[in-house]
Amino acid sequence: MRFNPRPIFKLTVVLFIFLMIQSANSQTTGSITGYITDAESRVPLPMVNITIQGTTLGSPSDFEGKYLIQNVPSGDYILIISAVGYEAKEISLSLAANETIQKNIALREKSVEISGVTVFGASFKKERITDAPASVSLIDTKDIIRTSSSGQLPKILESQPGIDLAQNGLFDFNINTRGFNSSLNRRMLILLDGRDLGTAFLGATEWNGLSIPLEELGHIELVRGPGSALYGANAYNGVINISSFPPRLSPGTKIITGVGEMNMYRGDIRHAGITGNWSYKVNAGGISGKSYSVIRTNQQFEYAKTQFHPVLNDEVTDLDLNPIQTMYASARVDYEYEGGGFTTLEGGIAQAEREVIVTGIGRVQAIKAQRPWGRLHYTGHGFNFLLWSNGRINKEPERSLSTGLPLIQDASITHSELQYNFTALENKLFVVGGISHRFINIDTKETLMLLPRRDNTSGIFAQGEYKFSEQLKTVVAARFDRSTLHENFISPKAAVVWSPWQEHTFRLTYNRAFQAPNYSELFLYVKHPFKALAYLGNDQLKVEKISGFEIGYKGVLEHALFVSADIYYNEMRDFISDLGPGLNLNYPYSTVLPSDPPTYGRLIWSYTNAGKVTEAGYELSANYYLTEHWTVDANFSYFSFKILEGHPNDPNNNFLVPNAPRYKFNIGATYSQSSFDLGVKMKYVPSFFWSAGVFRGDILTYTLLDFSGSYHYSENLSMSMSIANVLNREHWEIFGGSLLKRRATATISASF
Repeated sequence: MRFNPRPIFKLTVVLFIFLMIQSANSQTTGSITGYITDAESRVPLPMVNITIQGTTLGSPSDFEGKYLIQNVPSGDYILIISAVGYEAKEISLSLAANETIQKNIALREKSVEISGVTVFGASFKKERITDAPASVSLIDTKDIIRTSSSGQLPKILESQPGIDLAQNGLFDFNINTRGFNSSLNRRMLILLDGRDLGTAFLGATEWNGLSIPLEELGHIELVRGPGSALYGANAYNGVINISSFPPRLSPGTKIITGVGEMNMYRGDIRHAGITGNWSYKVNAGGISGKSYSVIRTNQQFEYAKTQFHPVLNDEVTDLDLNPIQTMYASARVDYEYEGGGFTTLEGGIAQAEREVIVTGIGRVQAIKAQRPWGRLHYTGHGFNFLLWSNGRINKEPERSLSTGLPLIQDASITHSELQYNFTALENKLFVVGGISHRFINIDTKETLMLLPRRDNTSGIFAQGEYKFSEQLKTVVAARFDRSTLHENFISPKAAVVWSPWQEHTFRLTYNRAFQAPNYSELFLYVKHPFKALAYLGNDQLKVEKISGFEIGYKGVLEHALFVSADIYYNEMRDFISDLGPGLNLNYPYSTVLPSDPPTYGRLIWSYTNAGKVTEAGYELSANYYLTEHWTVDANFSYFSFKILEGHPNDPNNNFLVPNAPRYKFNIGATYSQSSFDLGVKMKYVPSFFWSAGVFRGDILTYTLLDFSGSYHYSENLSMSMSIANVLNREHWEIFGGSLLKRRATATISASF
């Protein structure tokens, strides 16, 4: 299939025309700027939310406490300033055309008012977390920095409500929510600054493929529940939106060095600068450490041999036990326009070596792979244009440890998207819509698929939010997706958000979403070299569908206790199974494949759409701010499911299991001051059964205690430390995965 440039050309033309129109209109606008400081210490306050009431306009303050809101139409406004731990303020002002107003604001500390926290990912607009039409959790900068020394981004999410985190190696994590986790899980869409981190062949995220350190991340939003109406394919059980700091928020040079258990070493250097409307950032770094993985040839399983299948799980190739390494570099340039809006151009590359990944055909060691990427982003005047490209290149073939075969998954994904939003009817109506197009090129050199593939997908969506009053609003959205890989799909969404009292919100939502089959599920073709087995895809697979209802509550009591409760019921159809024998009805029990001897029949492991499943559950969470410094948090999640229709060749539903516990809970406490903060978390997970590909067995009950902390010696020198599994409780979180132990790490950061 030839590359067709017309969709991107059309998007560019549309963007250009609208920018010209908006440029003419900008002559009647003005700007609001100033500095945000602590009322007592006069210290600048970064990441404070400054918004204009009744509009979508706003800006966060940078590390110097400065904020700038551009392209504001002339008129009378109320400026709302809010930050966690500080009293919110409202300031009235009048703005004339071409005027720039400077408002310096000092905030006083108080018990936390969580309703001042804003999120974006639930509806593509900035809104208070209590008003969001979805189950949303927010991880802020302090929480990220406190646990950043590990270099493992998924560990930051581990204690969030509803999260199922299954770890195998140093960077092999599978993140899911609300059931049906798996090795190589992709039911959570994971975005970094709008860029999809999933790989082309498997769709899963390679967490050692990031090319910036965790200290450069601003915040993380976790949106739980089906989300295809806004995000398209694979926003099936939710979306993780990760945002990084723009250069303007962190000028100067920073050096980070770190050490830890399991021979962990890491180093990073970053420099950022500002020149007028231009700002830039460059960084380079790396991390190295030993994995938990061990050699399993000759059935040297690290936990009870009786739990492993002696034929399917035996490995024929030894691991390379040298340390896992990741090296990376990236660069970014931003330009802010005088009339409002900004453009970002950035790119980077990461090279990862020797990570061990649990897959459906057994463990695979990625010897050396590179992940180059680039991103172009424009936002302003209601427009949001995004163009990004991800690559994955095997510099050395991966090793299938169970077959001994070399594997290659060279691929590239190029994605373009244009969105536009506006308000109408005296700011009661907010509308956002957009179109997207994606190209995928993949070539496994006949190691995983027989032929290379060139495919494309497109989507178009629109969402309207109408506020009947300050207490009641409705949200309606729909998206249409098409692809050369799967059938067309429409994803609707509807929500009602009611706030009968201040800081108390009730929500009712309906969502429909889908998960597209990946290339492995469609086109996998691997013959075992010396066993009568073969692992094949199923090119007749339909998309996996989910429809769900949810009732939610968020509330703040006495400005100190933030409570959320979410109850959900989902129906899943055409469930895409993991690899299993006899599931693909196109192959009889003993199948002779091309180039095999006529009498050599193989047992075929493949995929199928496995009927209908219902699931239901609830998530409860509470954050209690005891004082200005002490916070206690806890959450509890319950999950249940029922198989309504199975598969004729799987009467006992052995290959349709949720890979998640019935319930789990987390509890923690945090002490925070201006110079240091400490956190301790406890996680309890009861026993449950795991089935994914050739690995089937029990996950035994485990309890984890984690510690983290950061200390700022001065404005330019700080330290962070984290200890995962403080009590060194040996356990496994994926059956067939590694036996996990304690890992302590520490870093020192110096800024110039």
